Amino acid sequence: MLPGPSAVITALVASGLPAERWCFAGFLPRKRAALATLLGRASETLVAFESPRRLPSTLRLLAEHDPERPAAVCRELTKLHEEVRRGSAAELAAHYGAPAPALRGEVALVLGAAAPERARRSDAMQALAELVRGGARARAAAAAVAKLTGLAANDLYEELARGAPRPGAGARR
Repeated sequence: MLPGPSAVITALVASGLPAERWCFAGFLPRKRAALATLLGRASETLVAFESPRRLPSTLRLLAEHDPERPAAVCRELTKLHEEVRRGSAAELAAHYGAPAPALRGEVALVLGAAAPERARRSDAMQALAELVRGGARARAAAAAVAKLTGLAANDLYEELARGAPRPGAGARR
């Protein structure tokens, strides 16, 4: 038996975002650090399912990191109350963050590729967090990662110190 319509492909096409290279992430991670890493590293169009309850917070996180990133929220695809809303991450976060009745139904979130600088920074922060988790001192680890990536050591260190998402840090919060 062949499956019926696919929300993934329908969302990708309806989003209007580049479809030459894309990936499907399944359901987005629940933990903020894992979600921030995934959102920051996507170098191609990303299609994912999201809980309608968590959609506003996911869009806020995306808008914090990359407000101009193109995105589309596709809800109830191939059904009677189908909705496709396109815009920047900031626009969608504002729309879905406004007081409104609780969202219901199936949601597919389609995101344009992360800017190369954001993807590189996300990789650098992940490497820095790994070094610190492995026992390295934060300042020395930031200097080493900065030397390898060309990013500013002070910026990396400050982002880590501000409580930027770090692997393993979620359990203490």
